[in-house]
Amino acid sequence: MKNLINCPFIPIAKRPGSHRGAAGVMYGDMIKEKYGNCDVNYGGEIEDHNAYDTLWVYHGTDWSGGINMFGGVYGFPYVQNTVNFSQFKGKVYSIGIDFPPYHEMVKSKLDSAKKEVQPEWHQVDLKNLERMFDTAERIDYPNPTNKIVIGDSHSICMYRPGWTVNSVPFKTLNGALNEGFDKFIPFDYEELECYFGNIDVRHHAIRLNQKVEDLADRYIEEAHKYSAKIYELLPIEDVSRRIPQSGWYKGQPFYGSWKERTDWRNQFNDYIEKEYGIIRWTQNLYNEKGQLDFKYMEKPQSIHLSREFYPHWNGMEPQGLEEFFA
Repeated sequence: MKNLINCPFIPIAKRPGSHRGAAGVMYGDMIKEKYGNCDVNYGGEIEDHNAYDTLWVYHGTDWSGGINMFGGVYGFPYVQNTVNFSQFKGKVYSIGIDFPPYHEMVKSKLDSAKKEVQPEWHQVDLKNLERMFDTAERIDYPNPTNKIVIGDSHSICMYRPGWTVNSVPFKTLNGALNEGFDKFIPFDYEELECYFGNIDVRHHAIRLNQKVEDLADRYIEEAHKYSAKIYELLPIEDVSRRIPQSGWYKGQPFYGSWKERTDWRNQFNDYIEKEYGIIRWTQNLYNEKGQLDFKYMEKPQSIHLSREFYPHWNGMEPQGLEEFFA
């Protein structure tokens, strides 16, 4: 069985500095590990989807219930990827969500167009997209394992073969503790790791004058229930870093000075290490000022680590000299 993973509109980016792309590559690795093969359609380069038996559909980390296409139906640069995707006739698995009614969404955009659309849109097989909508099987985890990482959007960087990652965007440590970790553990496990807290430091700890010990003790107590290991939090980047507004809270990219947040972060990590134990892993991510170095972060602006600097696995294929010098 030949497997392909693709997005229906904006394809999976090959560049390691893409958070959206990183999740697609991670899913591709999970599928490859379970089924023996999986091609990732980087940049929409694979045209003939029907050369494959199974299409795994990754809808993007930014899926919000509607199609987000820059350029719209007049100048969308990846329209050919959508055409190729729509013409696949085989088995379809939808990762993480029920397959959306893309046939209706595309038709609505075409019907409401105020001027001539790109001619490629007339090649999109709306009837076959409807078939996908009717028959696609939802798969939340392509390769469920008994080793699990739970956390916010940063936790994707802790993936490696043999592990399942439940990465929940915008989930604070405080919020996860209020809900209970059982809400984030999808199935039985033998090993569990936790990576929450970076959002709390960025937006809430200083604003709420939160005591390190109070949040850390709750974290330790909840982790202990599940014999879970805890990862240390990221260093704090320089305040000049431009952050997409999707990562802002109350109109701000962060709250508190760099020193305030760094001191809080360091005290939090040290307290957990002393009272419970912690996985230290960030020692090589600092610049000469003791900040998280921009060169290790996703490009051009993001709060996440770039995939090539993930601590366990980065999905990078060995480079040949020609590609290296290019």
